[in-house]
Amino acid sequence: MYTLMIADDEQLERQALRFIIEKNCPDIQVILETGDGKSAIMVAAAEKPDIVLMDIRMPEMSGLEAARTIRSELPDTTIVMLTAFDEFSYAKEALSIGAVEYLLKPLRPKDLLETLHAVTEKIGQRKRKEQQEAELRKNLDEAMPFIKNSFIHDLVSGKVTDLANFRERAAFLGITADSGAILVANIDNFRQITCSASELERQVVKQRVYQQVCKIVGKEILVIPFGGDEIIILMGYEGEVKPEQVEHQVRETAQKIRDGITELGVSLTIGIGRYYSDPLQIHKSYLEAVSAEQQKFYMGDNQIIHIDDLPHLSAVSFRYPFNYERSLLDKVRCGERQQAKEALRQLLHEIFSAKASIETVKACVLELLIVLSRAAVEGGANLEQLTLLNFNCINHLMGCADREEVRRWILDALDQFMDNMLEHRTSMNVRLINKACAYIVENFHKSISLDEVAQTVHLSPYYFSRIFKAEKGCNFVDFLTKVRIDKAKKLLQNPEQTVVRVASEAGYQDASYFCRVFRQEVGVTPNQYRTQLKNSNKASKVDNLPQQQPSKIQQ
Repeated sequence: MYTLMIADDEQLERQALRFIIEKNCPDIQVILETGDGKSAIMVAAAEKPDIVLMDIRMPEMSGLEAARTIRSELPDTTIVMLTAFDEFSYAKEALSIGAVEYLLKPLRPKDLLETLHAVTEKIGQRKRKEQQEAELRKNLDEAMPFIKNSFIHDLVSGKVTDLANFRERAAFLGITADSGAILVANIDNFRQITCSASELERQVVKQRVYQQVCKIVGKEILVIPFGGDEIIILMGYEGEVKPEQVEHQVRETAQKIRDGITELGVSLTIGIGRYYSDPLQIHKSYLEAVSAEQQKFYMGDNQIIHIDDLPHLSAVSFRYPFNYERSLLDKVRCGERQQAKEALRQLLHEIFSAKASIETVKACVLELLIVLSRAAVEGGANLEQLTLLNFNCINHLMGCADREEVRRWILDALDQFMDNMLEHRTSMNVRLINKACAYIVENFHKSISLDEVAQTVHLSPYYFSRIFKAEKGCNFVDFLTKVRIDKAKKLLQNPEQTVVRVASEAGYQDASYFCRVFRQEVGVTPNQYRTQLKNSNKASKVDNLPQQQPSKIQQ
């Protein structure tokens, strides 16, 4: 429903306008009438009509002056001016001050109704747009915590690699972080102290801790609950500041958090990473904070640990790339072999780039082996078989003399884990072999190999060969040969096709070799097979001829 006000000094004119509108426009409600400009301004300010029909020439204040004032106070109100022929110059001025249309007196009902229809269409579009924007703002407000979590997750995992993208997302969230440092707070012994509590009660404890940390640090510092029991505190700075100044502030903030959280009956251990002036390097501060926080295993609970407080960690440049490990484990659980191997290569590159000793590298990779096997079991692998594989792999690792051997060792171990996992996914095996067969049928005329087909289904050649024979009852070469020979049989039915041409289209570049394979599979040469087809067709035609009736003499 749209509301309308009539401003005209002629009462009969107002009554005529009301009559036409109420009779023909059920979606427009005439809420008020007025006969002068000043009254029109006051009524419009009070009632805020959607549409005003305004006569230009009225006593005390002209319709033009009233329209100008109404437009300045109510920019969303649509004004339609009414004018006589000899006032056309006024109509131009009316349009210049914001009136959307003018109508000439005496009014024709048709012109009035067409104008009102066009005006209500525009008002309706504007109101619908405003409603959509209001809903979007509401949805955005509800989604803002998730958007913040997503931004922080991408930031600390090193996925934000474009400075312009970082600044755009940070500005959208109102975050100042041209540079900064990260603190990671973890509730001490959370599982033990909440072991008898329900999941709801555990989440309530986490929420209370999170809210208390937010209260302590204030709105200027971004606090985000992260995976597990972690709380990330991002202390961002506008522009570059002195590292020693930042270190003092982050230690002071950590102290406030630790002291202020005790009233909840829990304690926190807080790890602190270094300050980085480049926002795209802040993820390193997170990794350092995590490494520092994990040292509570040796130092006890309720600690504030800066990465530089740990000589055995700060003396070397090695930082374990946890973000790559998470991505790798996800790929393994999903059975995505190629993506998992690529993620593993990236992880190994980060480990080797640190130039740590071979003993350190072996220790990291050994722990990685255990984590990988656990992910493979979650993905469907057989636990007992993987335990044996792990035992054999560990013995082999001890004999690796350099990093390249370690790289090959862990990649081979991953292949074995993935093979075992996929072997126990019967339905997946069927799907993969069907996909491989479809690839063979589509590409048999090319020089395809077992390795190539195995790669299309992301399996190792050895494992692919095993499950192919188990599913199809024949090996890869036999299946490929059968597909090619079946195609050759069809081609030989055309007498215009030469044996050389048939061999080529069936995937054999050597016609002599094709003839040998054909004879081995069919029992006759291609030419003999074609002759058999020709004789068979002739015999079939004779059998299909109609029987000749005996002559009368014979009768």
